Amino acid sequence: MLRTAHPCPFCILADHGPLEFGKYVLLSKLAAGGMAVTYRARLTGAAGVTKPCVIKQILPHFADDADFVDMFISEARVAMGLSHGNIAQVFDFGEVDGQFFIALEFVHGQPLSKVLRRTAKSGMGFLPIPLALHVVSKMCDGLDYAHRQVDEDGAPLGLVHRDVSPDNVLISYEGEVKVIDFGIAKATSIVEAKTSPGVVKGKYPYFSPEQAQGRQDLDLRTDVYAAGVVLYEAVCGRRPYEGEFVTVLPRILRGDYTPPSEVNPAISPELEGIIEGALALDRHERYPTAKALSDALVELLYRENPRFTPTLLSQFVAHLFTDELAADGRKVEVPSHFREQLSSWQNATVDPALTRAKTPSVGSAPRNRSNPGATRASNPGARQVSAGSGRPPSEGGSKPSSNGTRKSDARRSTGLNVPTSGIRRALGSDRPGPSLSESSDGSEVTPAHGLASLVAPLDADTRPALPAMTPPGKTAFPATRSAGSSLEVARALQAHEEQEAAEKRQTLVRQISLGMLGLAFAIGVIYGLVSLLTKDPNEGRPPTSTVWVTSTPAGAAVELNGRMVKGKTPLFVNGFVIAEANTLVLTLSGHLPWTKRFTPDGRDDPPLHAELQKDPHHPALPTDPPVAPVPPVETAALDAGTATVAAPPDEKPETGATDTPENKDPEREFREVTYPTRLLVLRTQYNALPVLDYTTANAELNPGTTYSVHTEGGAAYTEGSPTSNTLIYFLEGDLPAEDAFGLLSSAPRAIKGAKRLHVFALDETGLEDNRGTVRVQLFESKWKPPRYLTFDAQKHAVPIKPEHQMALRGLNPKSTYLFTVRDDFAELRSGPKGRVQRVLCVERGADVEKARRTYRVLEVGKRYQLDGLETLRCTFPDTKVSDNEGALAVDLVDVTNMTRREREEYIRNSRRTAR
Repeated sequence: MLRTAHPCPFCILADHGPLEFGKYVLLSKLAAGGMAVTYRARLTGAAGVTKPCVIKQILPHFADDADFVDMFISEARVAMGLSHGNIAQVFDFGEVDGQFFIALEFVHGQPLSKVLRRTAKSGMGFLPIPLALHVVSKMCDGLDYAHRQVDEDGAPLGLVHRDVSPDNVLISYEGEVKVIDFGIAKATSIVEAKTSPGVVKGKYPYFSPEQAQGRQDLDLRTDVYAAGVVLYEAVCGRRPYEGEFVTVLPRILRGDYTPPSEVNPAISPELEGIIEGALALDRHERYPTAKALSDALVELLYRENPRFTPTLLSQFVAHLFTDELAADGRKVEVPSHFREQLSSWQNATVDPALTRAKTPSVGSAPRNRSNPGATRASNPGARQVSAGSGRPPSEGGSKPSSNGTRKSDARRSTGLNVPTSGIRRALGSDRPGPSLSESSDGSEVTPAHGLASLVAPLDADTRPALPAMTPPGKTAFPATRSAGSSLEVARALQAHEEQEAAEKRQTLVRQISLGMLGLAFAIGVIYGLVSLLTKDPNEGRPPTSTVWVTSTPAGAAVELNGRMVKGKTPLFVNGFVIAEANTLVLTLSGHLPWTKRFTPDGRDDPPLHAELQKDPHHPALPTDPPVAPVPPVETAALDAGTATVAAPPDEKPETGATDTPENKDPEREFREVTYPTRLLVLRTQYNALPVLDYTTANAELNPGTTYSVHTEGGAAYTEGSPTSNTLIYFLEGDLPAEDAFGLLSSAPRAIKGAKRLHVFALDETGLEDNRGTVRVQLFESKWKPPRYLTFDAQKHAVPIKPEHQMALRGLNPKSTYLFTVRDDFAELRSGPKGRVQRVLCVERGADVEKARRTYRVLEVGKRYQLDGLETLRCTFPDTKVSDNEGALAVDLVDVTNMTRREREEYIRNSRRTAR
């Protein structure tokens, strides 16, 4: 029932160590995705010279497609011609034993996606804004270089990445930023278009609106949009669009995302304008090139952080991944000034003016506020605060218009208010400081609180000293013997007067603003009340239609789009969404369910009639009672609300089986799916099996010992079914989550690092009809006798609960299905060992009593062909469910040569499994 065309190279690598692959040696597995498996490798040249590299092996089901191979070779040839500091170099591609591959330079660092996750776990929440601006600008530089490539005749190649995301951006420990996987997304789309025509795939949260629409005329502005999404995620700690595929795509097409400044108040209006310009719905209103976006980011970065250096990025990454560097034998030394900068990032408040992290000055004097050319001493690590007045608007921070020009935005100002308390204290306004005449030695006395650092510096001045003047109400400044001192006092006095005048203006403006704000608030409240009273209750809801529904025999309960409708057939059913596919299900005791997919147009919708067929497995029922006459059309329309549908009088409802809104599990859709469906989502939070909550056969192990384990004997789980010696094992201990479970059989399996072994089987028919036992042998060494663990089918078979699994029902045993597991992020626990890329599944055929249960361990990046099954149940064995996150997505395609009528006939007449 399972057919795979190629062996798993990583399985061989895991069992036998380094593996030769052509002229390369595969050392260890780095990652596995929906398109390729990536390995850390070594290239050996002449005279024993070696070069570290990365080998990306294309998965077999892609390599089997001739169109993909042609496109892959074409795109790989172009990628080899790219040579830029912000693009990972592709220096080889080819085929080894039918396995296509590309060879990349080895970047010693981490992907941006992992940097963002590690930053969030460190408590910072999001990447510091200066680092985010730098990373995205360098990423855009690499994209722009690729976009501008031409062929030998000078014609543009039109190279578009199509898959810009944090996973495809690498940051080295030296602070380098490199983009990977150019051209691969375009080749992959060829195979995806064949296996799932009309289905949009990929990392959909980074899709541009035209990419979400499935358009093929994608250009470089698609990459600009994705770069804007990466920038939003970096500075906000989350993507602009989060959620399931079906909810995210409409929001992308509407541009419905939370403004970044509402997520992170430290984001200035200028940076928010840049993000809005990159995420414009109309691609003609975005930045025309990736270089334009990069220039805007660089201009904003160095205007707000003039002393920024890329060294900060390398120090930040080294700080986040200290353990990984230590494991590689590299000592991490963090300079003191970086620790001060890191502390300022970590202790940032919600005020944008205070959270905008600045580069610390080490041994340098920041510019004087009154005179940009003057300098003053400052403490190392103190942040420079730029003046808020007189700054010209930034072109990089303005939103692009349709004709390619930049429009200034009066809102955009990142200036900070200059504190004046220090000047007041220095001048004696708040409290008197030491008088100049109190200097005993007659030398110059610097006023309190560093006044000399807040006024213009003393220059060589041969002009006569200014006469001493004491304005009314001001503190007198005694004259000194130095003309420079008199000039300094006069300048300080002038600055003090200007400061007081500015404060008065600010007070007046504040009072006027508060009055206008109060008036605007009152008007807004009145407008809101009027809008609420006159609002159409149906505003914002999709238009619906009413359809006349009948059945033979009558009296069937009606379910529309998963919602029970009040009343029974024949009746008018309201709530059909116009221009969308609606699912109508009619159920009647003793009959098979009837399902219809119907798309109304709201004008000439025909009535729907269902011919219900008897259920051969249901006991004989008395003749259906006569149906009351149908009332006239004017009074037959019923409210399509959430009314309870009572069971027929001749049938007792089963406990927990009533599908009424009162008893319906709101999370049921996360645990049960009925075919047809194109995507099966397996969520670790809703589909995990807490093994410790069930009775299993278990034994204590020594984590430091390697055991060879296999099974003997056999057990059956239904009356008349064949026996099987295959069991499920689960390991407790400090080992990776995806290595903690698997299958045991008569073939020996090595187990190490576990403190306890659990063995069990999944059973859905009850333990009463189980029979047989299976002995599990644990062999340590030839010097010790083997240990045995006995599995009893009537004690240790697990009747898995619905809330611990995902059940895919309604499959056709006569059909052949193609399952492809995608590389989505899933964790069974937090930490580096918590990620899981496998899931345990059990198949069940149409004949429940006689069919053998077949277990599968589905792995990410592999393709499976399954047939002869009616139900597929999947779960993640685990110890606890509360710390689980993420999901694995499985593409499901029916590849059987069946006509459309045959498929619809089977779906309509299929017997729904008892819930």
